[in-house]
Order: sequence, then C-alpha cells, then structure tokens
Amino acid sequence: MEKNYTEGIAFILEGATEKVFYKALLEFLSHSDEDIVFYKGKSDDASEIIFCWQIGDRNILIKFYVVGTITQMVHSGKWFQNMCHKKHKCPWTVYLCYDTDSVNASISKFYEGDWKALRQEIEALKETQIIDLAASADIEDIILLDYEGVLNFLGLPSHTEVTGRKGKAKMKALHRLIGRAYHEGERAEGMIRALNFDKIVNDAPIQLELLKNQLLN
Repeated sequence: MEKNYTEGIAFILEGATEKVFYKALLEFLSHSDEDIVFYKGKSDDASEIIFCWQIGDRNILIKFYVVGTITQMVHSGKWFQNMCHKKHKCPWTVYLCYDTDSVNASISKFYEGDWKALRQEIEALKETQIIDLAASADIEDIILLDYEGVLNFLGLPSHTEVTGRKGKAKMKALHRLIGRAYHEGERAEGMIRALNFDKIVNDAPIQLELLKNQLLN
C-alpha cells in the first residue's frame, strides 16, 4: 500500500447502503479524467476498506467506517484518530454520511449527544475538517433522484408511480411491483451502479459537489 499520501478522506457512514453508494460514486468520478488511477488498497487490518486515488502529484487515501448503530458512534472517533490521523500524517477531510429520518427534520440533532462528541474529537485534531453529507429521509431518497434509472433497472415502465413519504418505503413498493423484496447494503449494488450519478450529483440536496470538487480539482 502506498505510504506517502498527500491527503486523506474518511467516510463515516450510518449503514451498508451508504457505503455501497459512496463507493460507486467514487468509481464513477474516477472515470472523469483518464489520468486518474483509482484502486482498492491493501490494509494490515482485514476489516478496513481502503481505496487510493492518484492524479498528477496528488495521492489520496480513502477509508470507510460503517457505524451501524448509534452505540458504535464512540468507536468511529477512535477509529479515525488511530487508523487515519495518527497512522497517516497528512491533511484529512471527514465526510459524515447520515440520514435525518424525516423529510422535514433538520440536521441539528447530529450536533448533539454522541454526534457532538464525535465532532469535537475530530475537530480537535490538526489539519482536519468535517463535511456533512446529510440525506433528508433515507439514502434511498438520494438514489431515487434518478427515478428513471431505478425504473429501468427494475424493468418497470417510465410512467410507474408509487406512494410513500420516505425513499425506503418507495423503494420497497417499486420492488414489490416486480414481485421482489428490496434488499439494502451489498445486495443493492447492482441497482446503485446503474444510476446516473451526473444527475444525482447535480440534483442532490446534500453536498456531493464538494466531494466531487475535492477529488477532481
């Protein structure tokens, strides 16, 4: 694994579907320039997911940490401090990827409690910044920004409509129309990879453009 990194990016994610989504987004963005070299790296820790992004004189280390449950939040701070900041002496950007659970909810609760402690722990470290990638409702709401792409993947006609307040409920309803259950995480990878990420980055109510700009500019 490359040791001399010019910068690092750490994704702290709530769930496995977010992990699959952001991995697919990175792969999509890597095709933006033929000079980009993007590959999965090796780690001494089998539980780590590591990628390397190289372009010009930039050598970016990218790591993922899936929180899973709020009780594991405290471990994500320790993971970043020990496995990212201490291990690799370079500037770091931490992307906090979470959903607000309601289309009308603010992100204020993610500045309280365990989330507040996590932010304080990260912000106390030198050369480190935090960027929120908060999805209103579910990550499925972001996926469904390419509604046509989801319908095409499922083999449903373009006029198909479903009801539901949240993205996950809509996704389940769409899958039921073809007699299939919607599975999150790795089992949603095929659908996610079929998405039009240009449309999603342009239309997303979260700061995907900041991630794109960091990697490509």
